[in-house]
Amino acid sequence: MSNFKSTYGYEISYKVASRAKKRCVEKMYGSECDSFSMLSWFREAVLETNPGSSVVLEVDESTERFKRVFVSYAGQIQGFKFSLPVLYVDGAFGKSKYKGQILAATGRNGNKGFFPLALCFSDSETEENWLFFFKNLKALLEPQGRIITFISDRGVGLLKAFDLIFPVAYASTEKSFYFHLKNLRDEGGAATIDEFIREIPLEHWCRAFFKGCRYGIMANGIAESFNNWIVAERSLPPFAMLDQTRMKEMKMMSERSVESKSWTTKLTPKMEKRLKEQLDRSRVFRVIASHENVYEVRNDKYSYSVDISTRTCSCVKWQINCFPCAYALAAIQGARLDVYDFIDPYFTAEYYRMCYSFPIAPLSNVDASCSSTEDFILPPVTKRPAGRPKSKRIASAGEKKLIRCGRCNKMGHHNKKSCTEPLNMLL
Repeated sequence: MSNFKSTYGYEISYKVASRAKKRCVEKMYGSECDSFSMLSWFREAVLETNPGSSVVLEVDESTERFKRVFVSYAGQIQGFKFSLPVLYVDGAFGKSKYKGQILAATGRNGNKGFFPLALCFSDSETEENWLFFFKNLKALLEPQGRIITFISDRGVGLLKAFDLIFPVAYASTEKSFYFHLKNLRDEGGAATIDEFIREIPLEHWCRAFFKGCRYGIMANGIAESFNNWIVAERSLPPFAMLDQTRMKEMKMMSERSVESKSWTTKLTPKMEKRLKEQLDRSRVFRVIASHENVYEVRNDKYSYSVDISTRTCSCVKWQINCFPCAYALAAIQGARLDVYDFIDPYFTAEYYRMCYSFPIAPLSNVDASCSSTEDFILPPVTKRPAGRPKSKRIASAGEKKLIRCGRCNKMGHHNKKSCTEPLNMLL
């Protein structure tokens, strides 16, 4: 409203501004109600122009109301084969008239960027909708034959649905884990820390107990980055949201493909920089050969055992990050071998280029219409929640930061005013 005043010299009320914005969106993208009927045309258009894509639309047969739609383009499915075998799954709320929930599976490329794989728009975030999402996601992943590590924020209905479809502390070693856990309990209070981690299995949050390869990833940040990337599209009607997101993904894949052709390094720029930093660290280490492919690497204080044939180091960081640690690089150089031969191919510029070598084909909307009554889809039944509509996501309990109380000097979720901890008074 302030921009309108400064540009045109008129003052308008919030109500008028809201109505004007609604009319502009409807003029540009069509009505919210008709948007659901356009999903039938969208499905057919994508499958025709992008063979190999997966677009699954479900409608309640008895009421003809929209339930959910799953979308993954052929270019994304093929490109994901050359991205890290890691998927972030998360849900974000829609901001249009009929709300809804956007469920997404996002991968990670070799240059630490996100790689969108699949998107699902549903009427709400329920176990049934997560089952639909994971069922279609599994159909994409099984033919690739890769072991995938999933990372999530343990949202509503997500865990139970995942277990039905996929039978399946910042410390690098178990000894280190228990040492740091003790310090954490002393700092934050044993009751607070124990309550937080009681129901979460160790292998789901502690690197020392995780058996798969998560490439050093400990948080769901990539999913949050993708949700923020499409924050404007989340306010649009369903058809417009999917179509605008498609164009955004199509443009991103094209730009990254062009950009990567100018790279001259063997690894992606960010991983090449990381390799150089680790090599600089490794220059001061002392390497002692034990037997074939096994070495002891020493620094000023500690010694580590490195087996370059099994790609393992006793610091465990090589196994966790799937990238040679400084001790491993020292041993590899001591053996006079090429360090690039011991780096995961997903971090190479070649694999990055392959990620984006499968474009998303454009759609022509000249014939876009609801061609018959069979294509007519009613919007889902939604209730307007009480209070002012929320524009920002609510952080989960695990995302709330610990603060230090000024009274008891302990870490927790309370402050000086709300502190109830007993104090030991010294006489």
